[in-house]
Formats: sequence, structure tokens, C-alpha cells
Amino acid sequence: MTTIDHIIIAVSNLAEASADYSALLGRAPSWRGTHPDYGTANTLFRLDNSYIELLAPQGEGMAADIVNKILNTRGPCLGGLVFGTESADDFISYARSKGLEASDPLPGHGVDDQTGAERRWRNMFWDPAAARGIFSFCIEHESGSTLPEAAPHRAGAIIGIDHVVLKTRSADAAKTFYGDQLGIRLALEQDMPESGGVQLFFRASSMSIEVIAYDRAPAQDELWGLALKTSDIEVTHARLTEGNIETSDIRKGRKPGTRVCTAKSHTLGVPTLLIEHPPR
Repeated sequence: MTTIDHIIIAVSNLAEASADYSALLGRAPSWRGTHPDYGTANTLFRLDNSYIELLAPQGEGMAADIVNKILNTRGPCLGGLVFGTESADDFISYARSKGLEASDPLPGHGVDDQTGAERRWRNMFWDPAAARGIFSFCIEHESGSTLPEAAPHRAGAIIGIDHVVLKTRSADAAKTFYGDQLGIRLALEQDMPESGGVQLFFRASSMSIEVIAYDRAPAQDELWGLALKTSDIEVTHARLTEGNIETSDIRKGRKPGTRVCTAKSHTLGVPTLLIEHPPR
């Protein structure tokens, strides 16, 4: 089964970005490290259902080239979508049978600057054209390479990722890539009469990839926005306000029973919604 392993936010100043995002999430980083193989440095925040990686260039390498290109084109932004698998061999066999030319596994490792701990993994890459220009790949983590929880500072911390928003001109291409080739379940498809487009929700790892397909989308697909989950939006809103983080007022969400507010600062260039779902 293919999961959504984590999302990447491309940043230029990792120290400043880490401080801002730690304040927004209400959590200390899980990991601050480097990728000697790729020429990048990162800060990771593990939440309940996935993790968020702040990724900055540091030196030279394949990943540094990709991050620099993203920063030069769009500035700090939602820069990548990483999928996960428990078996690289099974993933490759499945993806190739569906026409996705995934590479053979390439080993990688990262070092935590604070503790010296190491994590190891294998990555499978594909031509960015398969994802219509979005930086994406699949990762198999080595057994034992666990990531600690991003420890909450206080009440009202963000608990997980609700969904990531992607813009495209082609709903069919999204169905082929995310649904057929990666094997992620298409949970919902609905028309958007106001824009003449279609909205798709691909569901994995207790979160969704929300694909908005309409004619006025960028020529290349674009990761655009992020929705983060809280268990108590009143407490989260109060924490952010006290921390001088700009937010909108709390309002009803589009999904019945939800309440939301918009974070207006400390978001690293990513349009960010905070959402509380009703108790089950």
C-alpha cells in the first residue's frame, strides 16, 4: 500500500523557518539534520499521521539543485510530496506495471545535528513529467529509523495534516498518476460549478490530497496550500494570538461540523488553514 509519507516546504533560511514553524505548530522539531548525499539540510516535525519537512540547500547535490530551482521560481513554498512504502521492490513492481518508470532504489541517510542519530532509507524517483512538474518520489525507511514525535510546547498544538491542495489543468492526469500509478484511493470526485472545474480527493495516511482541476490552473501542476488539524480550535487560536501569530477569526468550515481559521503569518509562504473536526 502506498502512503503519504511527508510533505516538503522549500525554504532558504532554515533557522528562521524552523523557529516560525515551531511557533505555528506549537511543537519542537523532531529532527534537525543534514543530507550529505544530496546537499541539503532539514528540520522535521512528526505529527500524528505524517510529518512536515522544511528543506533548504546546503552545499551541492541533486536535492540542492531541485530546492534552489523551486526557490528561484516561487520563493519559499510547498515544494514536494513524498510517498511511502514498506517494500520498495513491491512498489517498483506495481508502479512499473502501471506505466510509471520508477527508478531502482537509491540509498540515502540523514544525521541529526543535535544527537548524532542517523536515519537511513531508500528512495525511488521518476521523471517529474509523470507528476506534471511536481517534485515527488517514494521512500522506504530502514527498519528502526524512527522519527520522534515533535513534542508539543503547550495546549493547542497542531495534531496532524488534514489535506494538501494541488492545482492542475488535468483531472485525468491526476487520476492516472495518483490513482492508477501510485495506487492511492480516490475517495471523492465532485464538480465545482463556480469555476467549471472538478475537485478530487485522494485519501491515504488519514489525510487527503485535494486536487483542484480547472482551466485557469498553472500550466504545470502546483502544490498550493495546506490544512492542519487541531483537536480544539479555540485553544489553538488563543495560543497563536498570544504568540503574535496573525490569524483570521474562527468560522464554520465548508464541511459540515468543522470549524476553521486561516493562519496569516509564520506559514513560510504556504496558504494555511487550521481545521477542527467534530468529535466522532
